[in-house]
Amino acid sequence: MSDQTDGTGPGRKAIVVVLVERTGGVTGIPRRWRAEVEGDDASSWLPLIDACPWDVAPRPTRGADRFRWRVHATSHGADREAEFGDADLEGPWQTLVERVREHGRPG
Repeated sequence: MSDQTDGTGPGRKAIVVVLVERTGGVTGIPRRWRAEVEGDDASSWLPLIDACPWDVAPRPTRGADRFRWRVHATSHGADREAEFGDADLEGPWQTLVERVREHGRPG
């Protein structure tokens, strides 16, 4: 029997991988963070990922030297990706990005 990674069912472990990339800003130097968790730790990440508005079109960001954010998440065996500007870094996006930056590693 193969080991499932979607976190459903008894004895199955969830694996969550979230990548955050920030580009732009005054220097234009990109920064990346990666969080990879599994098991019980992954369960606490799933509501954060599910709360993000992955399919909502990003709002235009006005002003020079603003950051752009790209978030890629793998959970429930599916990949999701979104790209947005500083104007959309609020609510669930902000919570998810801050958690990746705090608990992840640069990468």
